[in-house]
Amino acid sequence: MLVTLWILIGLTGFVTALAAQMRFFLSVALRRALAAEFGGDFRDSPYHAAIGQAGRQAPETDADRFLAETYPAQISQLKLARTVSLIGPGIFLVLALLLRTRMV
Repeated sequence: MLVTLWILIGLTGFVTALAAQMRFFLSVALRRALAAEFGGDFRDSPYHAAIGQAGRQAPETDADRFLAETYPAQISQLKLARTVSLIGPGIFLVLALLLRTRMV
């Protein structure tokens, strides 16, 4: 049981770190696509806002519609990465508490 808990903790940490990395890289890639389509620098705040809203609500701006029509697979991957990066630390904490109660 102890080895299983350690393996699950390691996998949970890895998956959480992978989701955070995936969020970062997808965000940069989609912001660069928006900058290429609409002009400007990919670090501009409207592009940050468009990525923040992507996949969370119905597309309202031109940037949101462009992302939804052109990159639906990447938006779904971004939604998955958001979910995993929010749930992963909680699972990690629960597993760490289970490990702590097993070791005492």
